[in-house]
Amino acid sequence: MRPRRWHRMRGIGGRALPRHAQLSPVSNPMSRDKRLQDRSIYPHWCTDTVRFSDQDAAGHVNNVALCAYLETARLTFIRDMGMMARSEDGVRGISAGMNVSFLAESHWPGKVELGTGVIAIGTSSVTVGSAAFKDGACIVAAEMTVVRLKGKTPHPIGAELRAALEKYRLKGFQAA
Repeated sequence: MRPRRWHRMRGIGGRALPRHAQLSPVSNPMSRDKRLQDRSIYPHWCTDTVRFSDQDAAGHVNNVALCAYLETARLTFIRDMGMMARSEDGVRGISAGMNVSFLAESHWPGKVELGTGVIAIGTSSVTVGSAAFKDGACIVAAEMTVVRLKGKTPHPIGAELRAALEKYRLKGFQAA
């Protein structure tokens, strides 16, 4: 059996991503972190509707729809944190990486409960964990790294934003 290959991830303009997001195996062990499947760790919640159109030909919710639920969770969290709009000084957030674990089949109709919280805060990035629960079961869990940029250059997370993000840290994911 061949050893796992590691890839150094690069951001905009070929600049290295923050240390906690730089080295990632082809199959990231964090995406299989069982803690992300525990609904009790999430400090922020919202819901979404399972649409009939979310199903594929096999009659189960498609993986693209599952990722859309996670997007709803993440963007609702970002909006509620007041980080949605580009700031007056041109600072914005971009997605730098995402690892997803599809855990169970799901079907229409119904609602999904979406939990979100902070896994790690870097100098200019934040890694967020999210999961979708339907009928009490975790159907998908993921973590995503968002990097703050000003132009094409990483922009530091200030003390005020860092303190606000710390309030939403996932239980069991302590600051490094």
